[in-house]
Amino acid sequence: MTVVYPYSLSAFADQLAISTVIWDIQRNDEMSAGGDGRIWQAELSSPLWMATVELILLTNDRAKQIAAQIRKLHGTQEAIYLSDPLSLYPQSDRTGAILGNAAVKVLSIATDRASLSFTGLPAGYVLTLGDKLTILYGSNPERVGFFEISETVAANGSGVTGMIGVFPHLPSGISAGLSIRLAKPYCKCGIVPGSHNPGTGRKLHTEGAGFKVIQKK
Repeated sequence: MTVVYPYSLSAFADQLAISTVIWDIQRNDEMSAGGDGRIWQAELSSPLWMATVELILLTNDRAKQIAAQIRKLHGTQEAIYLSDPLSLYPQSDRTGAILGNAAVKVLSIATDRASLSFTGLPAGYVLTLGDKLTILYGSNPERVGFFEISETVAANGSGVTGMIGVFPHLPSGISAGLSIRLAKPYCKCGIVPGSHNPGTGRKLHTEGAGFKVIQKK
C-alpha cells in the first residue's frame, strides 16, 4: 500500500490523542518605529497558521507509530491536514447535528476580500466569532484556504447571511459558488523543522511527544 500525501484527517490527525494545543498565526511583517512611539507595519505576505501540539501519555507502540508517520513526511517535504481540535464544529452547533449535510457555499465576496456571504446554511444558523472554515480552490494543485470568522452572524430563514468578516483575507482564487466546510475544517500544514519530539519512553509508556506545524499553501 502506497503512502498518500497529504495525510488525510482520518489517516493522521483524527488518530491523535491531543493533550494541549496552541493554535495561532505567524505574521510576515516588516516593522519600523519612530522615536515618538509610532510603529509602521508592512505585510510582506499573508499570515500563516501555526499550531503547537502536545500528545497525552501514550503506549510505547502508539508513540512509535506516530513518530514513524511524522518521519515519513521527510521533514517539510510532505504535508498533513490538521484541524484545530478546539474548533471542530461551529460553537453554536457543538456536534454538527444542526449543520448536518447542508451544502454551504460562498455567495459573494467583498471587494477588499476581507469578508464574504454564505448560502446553503440551515435557517437561522449562527456563525460565531472564532469559528473556523475551509474552502478548497484552484487545481493542479488544489489549494486549501483556512479561515476564521471575525464576527457573530445568523443566517436568515433561507440560510443566507450578509457579509461576514473573516481572517485572513481571501486569496484571489476563491470565488462565489465554492463549497465551504464548517464541520472539521482543516488546514494544510508541514512539520516545523526540528520541532518533532517523539517523546521519552518509560517501561510501558511514552510521555512528552509532540510537534509544531506551519501552514503550507
